[in-house]
Amino acid sequence: MQLFIALVAFLAGLFTNWNGFLVRAGDVGPSELTKNSSSDISSRPSSGDSARGEELYGASCIVCHGPQASGGIGPRLAGNPIISNDQAFWKIVYEGRHVMPPLKGAVTEQQMADIRAWLRMLQ
Repeated sequence: MQLFIALVAFLAGLFTNWNGFLVRAGDVGPSELTKNSSSDISSRPSSGDSARGEELYGASCIVCHGPQASGGIGPRLAGNPIISNDQAFWKIVYEGRHVMPPLKGAVTEQQMADIRAWLRMLQ
């Protein structure tokens, strides 16, 4: 079990830079990934770009949540009711859950809205 946890931590480290920001090929760098100071649900993007969301998912989330959000280390997201629940979704994104780290400040709200838009297409 300790080896498994160490492996997950190592893999998570591969997808973060020295500032703790999630990174992917083609990102312009951590300056694009600004910290979000607001947790007010009304300030979050009302919609996302599913094409961009699929690209972002493939660069960061796929490691734990699997291809097509089918599950793996993390739970299956395709068809998961959490995706449709605003409060639950943003709480997990911001605070993390189980082995998922908190992402508040690591990705922008628009990037998460884009990923969520793509996940909703898989419902």
